[in-house]
Amino acid sequence: MNRVIIMRGIPGSGKSHYVKENYPYAVVCSADEYFMAGGEYQFDPARLGEVHQLCFARFIESVKAEAPVIVVDNTNVHLWEFMNYKSVANLAGYEIEIVDMVVHTIEELRICIERNSHGVPSEIISRMALSMEVHRDVTCHGTEIDVK
Repeated sequence: MNRVIIMRGIPGSGKSHYVKENYPYAVVCSADEYFMAGGEYQFDPARLGEVHQLCFARFIESVKAEAPVIVVDNTNVHLWEFMNYKSVANLAGYEIEIVDMVVHTIEELRICIERNSHGVPSEIISRMALSMEVHRDVTCHGTEIDVK
């Protein structure tokens, strides 16, 4: 059965690393790729809506092409942020797995802040960690962040 993996976690929690390690063959849909210019990440908050639309369009095209494994690699802190992906995957008959990159301690939060590669301010990462919504309606599992 075809599968959609939805990653969730704050910047620096290891989402993209987890994807590269576990799903090197997957189609990866990530808003971050649309902020790349000349090999460098250049975040522009004015483009956030456009970038997420482009990411979702790539996801829909991948579902239409019946890609066997599709990963949505965004923060997805709030449930509404991934519900459209979940709905499309369900309609297309994909199995859905949600992977939460879990941050339990202040030390783990500090590590995420230090290793976030996109220059997200620590206040925003902390706010995201505090506002991470819990979901119960989809098969999921938590993955501890790698503190090495």
